[in-house]
Amino acid sequence: MNYNKKDKNWIYHLIIAVLVVILIVVSFCMLSIHVPYFNHENDIALERNKIINKYKLNYDYYFNEYNSSKTYYIIRIKDKKKKKVYQVYNTKYKLVDSYSGSIAKQEDVINTINNEYKVNVSSLSIGYENGDLVYFGKYQNDEHLYYFYYSLDEGKFVKYYRL
Repeated sequence: MNYNKKDKNWIYHLIIAVLVVILIVVSFCMLSIHVPYFNHENDIALERNKIINKYKLNYDYYFNEYNSSKTYYIIRIKDKKKKKVYQVYNTKYKLVDSYSGSIAKQEDVINTINNEYKVNVSSLSIGYENGDLVYFGKYQNDEHLYYFYYSLDEGKFVKYYRL
């Protein structure tokens, strides 16, 4: 069988066209998904740094922006005695609350939620509800979105929503 150059050229053109389409799809995904996510994470880091710098805090590698009826920033610091302290700030960077007592183990709270509600919550965040620090978890299935709240200090049930 004899192949001439024209027969081989269409294969190269097809490969190049497929590669260009793949490049366009990957670029679109990067711009529409990763860039906004990166910008949001960068904004959160800026908020964290404003609080740390304003109050000269000894940051202990936990920061969470918690959104409910109001937005709060929860940060874990080490005090002068090297004890872990959770502090809650509002959006004007004013200290709202502080907690330095013992906390329930996150794994125990996750196991309680998963066993009680037959769901698969894999991680919890720390939030601020009704003047108390809480563990906050989410789970979504095809029919519902679940929100779970357990006290940070004892790991006891506070409330849950099913939407």
